[in-house]
Formats: sequence, C-alpha cells, structure tokens
Amino acid sequence: MEQKKMETLKTEKLGELGYNKEDIIRFEDGIVGYEELKQFILVNFPDCRPFEWLVSVDNPLVALPVINPVPLFTDYDPLKKIDDVSALEMGNKEKVEIFCIVNIGDDASNVTINLKGPILVNMINNKGKQFVLTDDYYALHYPLVQKNV
Repeated sequence: MEQKKMETLKTEKLGELGYNKEDIIRFEDGIVGYEELKQFILVNFPDCRPFEWLVSVDNPLVALPVINPVPLFTDYDPLKKIDDVSALEMGNKEKVEIFCIVNIGDDASNVTINLKGPILVNMINNKGKQFVLTDDYYALHYPLVQKNV
C-alpha cells in the first residue's frame, strides 16, 4: 500500500504543520474577513483542547482559533436558523461539525466566542461554509469566561 505524501505548512503561530491534501477543507466563499482564502486545515493539539485551529493553506499567517460550541452551549443549534445549507452537500447532518471562532483578548478573562458566525464543515466531503446569522438571538462576542460581579 502506497503511503500518502505529507505536505508541510510553515506557520508563524503554530510552527511547521504536516497534513494530507485530503485534509484540506474548501470554503467556496472564504471566511468573513478572509474571503480570498479558500483552503484551510483543521489542527488540534491535545494540550489545547477543546480549542482547535483553522489554518489557511493559502496564507499560513492566518490561523483562527475555533471551538465546537455545542458542548458549552447545549441549546446552540444554528442549523435551525440557517435556511440554505445546500453548499455543504450534506446528506447526513450528523457528519457536519460546527465551529465558532474564538476571539482572544489581552488576557484570559477577555475571551469571547462568535456565536453569530458559525462555521459548518461537512466531514465527509471537506466542504466548509461560514454562515452569518441575521437575527439577534446569538451574540457576536459572547464571553467564554463568565465574570463574577
């Protein structure tokens, strides 16, 4: 059996990353603020869980911290709010992973999660899309760490 050749991506934040071409997630429309970037890989480090990194293959300077919000917010279900998910070609919703971008402030107490712009990835065909929810139900900068008042 022939072994697949690993590609290498040199990043500023995460160092050198190895990946297979089959791991590339394709975003036809890019991600808000990075519309010109279409190819990303999802990187996770065991010591950083539950956080992962969405790293641009097109521009390795772009590495976005992301998290699956469902374990943290059990009522979070953006699929109910999205009219058209046909771009993901998802036949089975169970194969779709949901990620939200994490905004890291100056210190650990100022970390927020963007619940308004979920990123959905079909893990079967590696198609991804960021959706922008238009209602005010979910916050753009929801505090990940609740402050005691």
